[in-house]
Amino acid sequence: MIELTAEQIRRAQSYLGHIPGAVPRALVGAINRAAESTRTEASRKVREIYYVKHKDIISTIKIKKASPENLMATVTSSGNLLPLAKFRVTPQRPQPRRKSPVVIRVKRGAEGGSVKNVFVARMRSGHIGVFGRVGKSRLPIQEKYGPSIPQMLGNPTVSVWIEEKAVERLEQRLDHEISRILGGK
Repeated sequence: MIELTAEQIRRAQSYLGHIPGAVPRALVGAINRAAESTRTEASRKVREIYYVKHKDIISTIKIKKASPENLMATVTSSGNLLPLAKFRVTPQRPQPRRKSPVVIRVKRGAEGGSVKNVFVARMRSGHIGVFGRVGKSRLPIQEKYGPSIPQMLGNPTVSVWIEEKAVERLEQRLDHEISRILGGK
């Protein structure tokens, strides 16, 4: 959630109060741009810690933008567990004759380990994933999953960093919006 402080609103009012409609326009613009920047920064921070793609992160993050009536933007993430194939998996393709174990790394800097009783397979649909057998028999098999993007964003290291960046970015964007409306760059 990205909100303005009373001091930021007073500052915008003191600089832009003489221009009709300029204060809400500057505040809304600053909040919405800060929210979009926060989404990008969140993706960057998650990718520093986990082996996951930018598009997988961004697709789970939704922004509810601020308006002149509601000077608050909300950045939320929702999504399901990610298939293990979305992380760093060796081998990446099915290896029918290979008997060495599948090695999976979810976090950067972590050793990653061989996972027993799983294999990489291609389904009839063309989907490649990491699967394991459900019972002792050959079939059925079940795809294996890792953490979800919201869980990664909830990591204390990530969430605290994102909140700090959001506050910092809001301050920068507010200064930019004020100077833009006043005619400066």
